[in-house]
Amino acid sequence: MQPPFRSRILKWTITSGLFVVGLAGFVLLAVIPIGGSFLITNARFSRDREPADVPFGVEDVAFRSSDGVQLVGWWNSGSTDARAAVVLVHGLNRSRLEMLDRRSAMAALGFATLVFDLRNHGQSDPDFTTLGVRESRDVCAAARFARSKREGLPVVLWGVSLGAAASLLGAECSGAAAIVSDSAFLSVENTVRHHYSAIFRLPSFPTADLILFVTRFRMGFSLADGDVEARVRSLESPVLFIAGGQDWRMPPEIARRLLAASPNPQSRLFVVESATHGHAWEEEPEAYLEQVLGFLGEVLPAPDSEVATPTLY
Repeated sequence: MQPPFRSRILKWTITSGLFVVGLAGFVLLAVIPIGGSFLITNARFSRDREPADVPFGVEDVAFRSSDGVQLVGWWNSGSTDARAAVVLVHGLNRSRLEMLDRRSAMAALGFATLVFDLRNHGQSDPDFTTLGVRESRDVCAAARFARSKREGLPVVLWGVSLGAAASLLGAECSGAAAIVSDSAFLSVENTVRHHYSAIFRLPSFPTADLILFVTRFRMGFSLADGDVEARVRSLESPVLFIAGGQDWRMPPEIARRLLAASPNPQSRLFVVESATHGHAWEEEPEAYLEQVLGFLGEVLPAPDSEVATPTLY
């Protein structure tokens, strides 16, 4: 005997509801965590991998990170009285091309410069992207390379977003005399949680926690390895923190928090109010460069002669 029509409808509704709940749970607790982890570590979709024109006066160079990953870049030795070697580090899913305008401005002032592609970016070797943890090794290798080319020159690290975080995480092993940190994040944990909530409009727990767990398990590092704020607390080098006032990804509050963590009294903050994430240079290049040069003028050894700031177009 067939059950009453209403009973069949109720049973179908309950079964469908349980299926939807189960499917949603599977997506939130398995598909997104695993897929999100692979997206973070395996994606290689740089928008500017191939250089259109090689900058004048640079040398094609290649060197290896401490774990054997080959990195490629462009080196310029600068003037004979160069004040420092500036290592410029690009952001996530970018390449050395992102830093070319900054490199040109510093080269015009006589600084030695190195722009290079991080692992899994541009023309450097494929590898996993780890939001600054392994990339810090690349920064250290780049600093060692620059120092080998111009012995005795202090090294300045200048990074944007991922490049800024990697520079701060790798500052100690690089022996950097100063760091320019544009749009760095607080930690791997904080940035994964923040971006998950901002993109999906959902609480970060438990899905973002699972993304972090899967990523840590696959990559073999701890969350402490990607804690930028903790590294800044023990960092003796002065840091110029730069932030964009319209940056929802790494808002100025993050830069202020990192500045508060820095024990060096010469560290400072520069905010470009109109800039979104990583675009402070594009918004106000002359003011940006003035801040960088003023900062380096205070923290680096005094120059033998004065040089003029170049006009930027």
